[in-house]
Amino acid sequence: MAPWVALALATLAHALGSFSALSVAPLAPFLLDALGLTRAEVGLLLPAAYLGGVLMSLPAGWLTDRVGVRGALAGGLAIIGCMVALASRADGLGRILGCLVVAGFGFSVLNPATGKAVVDWFPPRRRGVAMGIKQTGLTLGGVVGALVLPPLAAASDWRRALAAAGVTSVACALVIAVAYPRPHALGPGPRLDPARLRELPLFFRRPGIVIVLVCGLALSMAQSSLLAYLTLYGREVLALSSVEAARLLALAQLGGAASRLAWGVVSDRVFASRRRPGIVVSAFLAVATFTTLATTLRLPTALIALVALLAGAAAFGWVGLYFTLVAELGGARYAGLLTGVAVTFSWSGVLIGPPVFGALLQASGWSLPWLTLALVALGVALVLPRPRPLVKRDVDGVQLATAPPP
Repeated sequence: MAPWVALALATLAHALGSFSALSVAPLAPFLLDALGLTRAEVGLLLPAAYLGGVLMSLPAGWLTDRVGVRGALAGGLAIIGCMVALASRADGLGRILGCLVVAGFGFSVLNPATGKAVVDWFPPRRRGVAMGIKQTGLTLGGVVGALVLPPLAAASDWRRALAAAGVTSVACALVIAVAYPRPHALGPGPRLDPARLRELPLFFRRPGIVIVLVCGLALSMAQSSLLAYLTLYGREVLALSSVEAARLLALAQLGGAASRLAWGVVSDRVFASRRRPGIVVSAFLAVATFTTLATTLRLPTALIALVALLAGAAAFGWVGLYFTLVAELGGARYAGLLTGVAVTFSWSGVLIGPPVFGALLQASGWSLPWLTLALVALGVALVLPRPRPLVKRDVDGVQLATAPPP
């Protein structure tokens, strides 16, 4: 029972932490109007939280391995909530961005801590499903944010919506601090020496690991650009209201949540616990959907809803597989540390994607940014399958013990 309690709480933490930290995405049209932002400046809101995450991702991974999942998650959620609530009181773009950067310090903990929770509690045969469930937290938090925050902002203002998102994360921190299972519930087992930061360069001597990390950066460029701009695309290209356009983002997040669950099952049961095939299929789907968005056609409502759903499945669905692969590459000892490295790479993609998308949008309109993302996804689909097997498994697909980096 304890593993499922831990998984439920890890998923809740990922959901409500993301709900708060990424709340600026569905509120982008309101912030654009209220603060007089350009479309390029909108592209700075989401990367601000991820900038803090990039700066702290390695310390967050190290801290998770040192203090454990409970302390890391509770502390990270508290930081996110307090800073997002403080951002709701800011009187200009610069101060909002500053608050979001500090909120990113707490956001950086979510992936290493929840990823370590899955590695701690679940064997390899069930780990893909468990990681898929946990990773749905981010997208389900996005679904709730897209459905709840824009109507709240429309009924009152964006400040109250942002404050509500912050308070939610603080409340979740208290729940984690009280309810997450204690480490002794894991049962007997060998005690591993904590990972050391000085051992990290050894991982970069393996070209296959470097390719995995760079592909995470590239796919995050696509994911974050969709998250940052789909609502604005719905309003400007499809002539939807801000609330209706946010529902388009909710559909994309829902597609991402469903695909994360589905890929977890498929990778465990069809691909013998191998993670890369699902990531490659997601990348090819991204090529197709982003190319469709680049046409900027006023498609029928049902068809554009389907495109949004599939785009979300492509842009968000790979993440659970990716962090499962990274955690398995690190093994029990290095899972938190290597996940921290992977977060640094993937979140660096968030720092690049929306600003570049926004600059291309400002200069040339909506088609070129989507086509650029399609080319990025195509590169991942062609390159990621090339390295030889990265995780040693037996004939049944079970991961063998991971040794320290060579």
